[in-house]
Amino acid sequence: MPEAEVSPDAAATASSCVVIKIGSSSLVQGAGVDAAKADVVAAMVRRLRDEGLTAVVVASGAIALGRSTLGEGPGEAGTRRQVMAALGQGPHFQAVGAAFARQGLTCAQFLLTPRDIWDPEHGASVRAALLHTLAAGVVPVVNENDAIMVRNNDVLAALLAARLGARTLMLLTDVDGLYDRDPRLHPDARRIDVVDAITADLETAATGADSSHGTGGMTAKLGAARIATRSGVPTVIARFDGADAAVEACRGRPRGTLVRATGTAGPREDLHSLWCAFAQPPGGRLVCTPDGEAALAARGPLDRQGVAAADGDFPAGTVIDLVTAHGDLLARGRVRAGAKEITRLPAGAPVLHPDEYVSLLEVEPCP
Repeated sequence: MPEAEVSPDAAATASSCVVIKIGSSSLVQGAGVDAAKADVVAAMVRRLRDEGLTAVVVASGAIALGRSTLGEGPGEAGTRRQVMAALGQGPHFQAVGAAFARQGLTCAQFLLTPRDIWDPEHGASVRAALLHTLAAGVVPVVNENDAIMVRNNDVLAALLAARLGARTLMLLTDVDGLYDRDPRLHPDARRIDVVDAITADLETAATGADSSHGTGGMTAKLGAARIATRSGVPTVIARFDGADAAVEACRGRPRGTLVRATGTAGPREDLHSLWCAFAQPPGGRLVCTPDGEAALAARGPLDRQGVAAADGDFPAGTVIDLVTAHGDLLARGRVRAGAKEITRLPAGAPVLHPDEYVSLLEVEPCP
């Protein structure tokens, strides 16, 4: 669906839209959605409306609900989790919808995959549908379609915020922001209130403070923040501790960690490369030759002649860092061949296409 099919009234809602992602650990308790917490989410959206804002809610928890029905058992872990998601999606939306109804709000369910958003044609259709839903006064409740493939909702929320050109992305979780060290192990750990540029040091801090709940964690949230902020959407990582959290963040009051936008606001068409680079933490490195460095600097394809060595044992499709011979970070992307295959490829064979990697030197200089 072309962007032109979005009416002016619907398109105007994008600049007032807040994308709110609620994690499983913040919404699900035991075998069901915690009704009191769901009520807080609904009240949060109601208060945003009172401020003249709209909200798209990305709510996790379907797998957790499906687990209570299917139970643990034999079989491939990923496939079993897909079945859990299929079982849990209905009860999950029913419980969340009931909470919104108690606030006098109507919500609509959208089950999406990253491809639905980064693909230009599908993404335009998703954007049009969401904006018209908001313009009609209905709250979109989005979940990763984990019955197709299990990923994480942090990245999905970031892609949505970027596609919509949203005002703010809020990642609400069970910790009150990003810390310089794991606060569970270091009582003197310091919360980082504002991040101007995401660096390798920050990623290390996030890894040390990762959450064990769901499929996200702090590392996934930082990857999501990279997608959103490069798309012009500031991101707040904060504790889910009350209905005022989103309103206070939108008013600019201290709340968790604010990651400032580094890109230009507006709907993006390069979301595929952002997804390739930041949907997962890097699982290895490719050391580039001078020719490879030049190719990356020119935003061209990286072929076999541009790779000096592979560092790590990673399969095809892994997110990897691209570095110089001295270890300086150049770019990040999703590699087409595994570590063992890359060095055996013939000269000229493609390793990464330009839409499969993102430079990390433009706005995120290596520390």
